[in-house]
Amino acid sequence: MAPTARASAALVALVVLVACGGAQPPPRSTPPSGAPPAPAAEAPPPPPEDARPSPEATASLPDACAGKSSDLCVPPAPFVERLCGKPRQEVALALFAKSSPFTRLYLRGKVDELAFDEEVLALRFHEQNKGGMIVGSGNGTYDVLRWDGTCAMGVEAEVFTRARPPKPRTAHVQWHRLGERMQDALIAASDAVKRAHARRGKECKGAMSGDVSAACEKADAGLVDAVVEYVRAARELPAPEF
Repeated sequence: MAPTARASAALVALVVLVACGGAQPPPRSTPPSGAPPAPAAEAPPPPPEDARPSPEATASLPDACAGKSSDLCVPPAPFVERLCGKPRQEVALALFAKSSPFTRLYLRGKVDELAFDEEVLALRFHEQNKGGMIVGSGNGTYDVLRWDGTCAMGVEAEVFTRARPPKPRTAHVQWHRLGERMQDALIAASDAVKRAHARRGKECKGAMSGDVSAACEKADAGLVDAVVEYVRAARELPAPEF
């Protein structure tokens, strides 16, 4: 082959080789050997303590008799122990509502802080130990819940009756011990409560206790009466914090 022909063939081969090499995909890029790996996604932190629902806020109230004896209907004993640990105004309203099955008792006369004709809820009955020392009349005692959310313990059974008086009295309902949610629900559900609450706010100017005017005391009593009347007629109330 002539020198010119051989040069032409070499040039063609070089062009084909370059063309074929350009069709190959570029090599994959790899991280440097010393680079740290990408961090893994971290789990979200747990909610703060004050954002978690407490057991008291989520516990439900009993709605059935723990045991029946002589048609006495009372809540379960563990619930009573917790209930009477401190005043629980919201729970008292829920337990005195119309739908509550627990036995109501009424005072035949004034006993300590309990008033004549006062309505209470039976929590427990303690029979007199046979053969032991007789205390009081020997007819046993009751632990009871009052409308203000406090408990009266070991009250002689003979001072109670189950016969409802014409106008049962109640311990003084403590409006300021109700949570905002319960207060708002009562105001929204009852026009009487709404009017009484506005009147109390006008006369008491935010005072909850202490040296207040006669008009404030009257307005406060009117609010209590309106709340009690609504609760006695209502079948349901907002679930209280307990």
